Amino acid sequence: MDIHNENDIEDIAKYVIDIRNNDDIFVPTDMSNSLNNNSNNNLQNSNFKPQIAYLVVDTNFLLSHLSLLDELEKLLHNKYIGAYQIVIPKQVIHELDGLKDSNHKINSVNSKHSLSNLARTSINWCYSHFHDSIPTVTGQRLHERIDKNAIKDNAILDCCLYFQNIENGGNNMVVLLSNDKNLCVKALVNNVLTISYRNGMTAELIANNVVSEMTNNYNDYQQQHQQQPYSDEMGIESYIPYEEQQQISNPTALIPKPITLYDVSNEIYLQITQLVLEAIKYAVEKIFGEDAGMVGYNDNSINNLLDASRCIVKMGLSTFSEFFDRRKFNPMKILQDKETMRLLVNKPENKFILKEFVTFWADFLNGIYKDRETTQKTALLQISNHWQDLLQSV
Repeated sequence: MDIHNENDIEDIAKYVIDIRNNDDIFVPTDMSNSLNNNSNNNLQNSNFKPQIAYLVVDTNFLLSHLSLLDELEKLLHNKYIGAYQIVIPKQVIHELDGLKDSNHKINSVNSKHSLSNLARTSINWCYSHFHDSIPTVTGQRLHERIDKNAIKDNAILDCCLYFQNIENGGNNMVVLLSNDKNLCVKALVNNVLTISYRNGMTAELIANNVVSEMTNNYNDYQQQHQQQPYSDEMGIESYIPYEEQQQISNPTALIPKPITLYDVSNEIYLQITQLVLEAIKYAVEKIFGEDAGMVGYNDNSINNLLDASRCIVKMGLSTFSEFFDRRKFNPMKILQDKETMRLLVNKPENKFILKEFVTFWADFLNGIYKDRETTQKTALLQISNHWQDLLQSV
């Protein structure tokens, strides 16, 4: 049974992060050897580049949403045959092995939600599919790495980048399934789409949108470049709208491509939206904790930058004053002006407005992030620099 309680999901994500940072607990085991014997070689032994996406799964997503993943796997046997492949990184296998004897209990009173039970069930599920005749689920093998020294969440990101840029000739669509916001930001910086669980998310919705993305954005690429697999042109766009709250990020392409103002504005707008929604949730929960609902905050009602801006104005100083030096930057006051808010919540239509848009929201994010972990601040700095590079390109 999957976990739907947001506090339980967050508890699992945080615990995995804590354990991941413990250098002593995760060591290679016999489980990794089975990945090297996986017979999923049919994708590599042909010059034909199949229309397929790789769904790379993080540990926290496996633990919390195994039934959802199982439904995704089942869809590959009927409606979505050959559309995508589920990839389990070596790092995730090692972490599951380390968690199978954990004494940690999830906040839920249901004993089935002990971390050890979740880990063992996840391990069994992985093993049950690794040797299937139809390789719908595959484990990352030893040679399927770019940076052999990558560890922890960087190892998972490296797995994503391998399947994106190396597997089957590269230029592949990769989606990271993870509830680790920091890892998602790292992925976003590196052109990897991400999905974080939200209430109401279904396997059918994920599969349908993956297929839509492949059809809408990769068909043209393949038709035009079948004889030129290393072309310099690859476009990726977000395929689940923010109104549906599925948190799929739309990063930029690592491969150089022609950039228009529309492309740059769309890309920056989507990235800032995701980061601002997460930042507001973090700020409100930091100040009010479990009492956030009592002050009128509802995470499920904040789906776009307009909702976010209204929340900033409504909750005002009581929530956001500690994050900003109001003599230098006061977003609560700036957003009270209706015309200014209109410019800051819609996709910018010209370069001048885009610069103002980036400046305001980057300042807002820097304020919220000032006391967060170093890795999170570093990731924000990387993507902020990326926005500046994009601005310079148009």
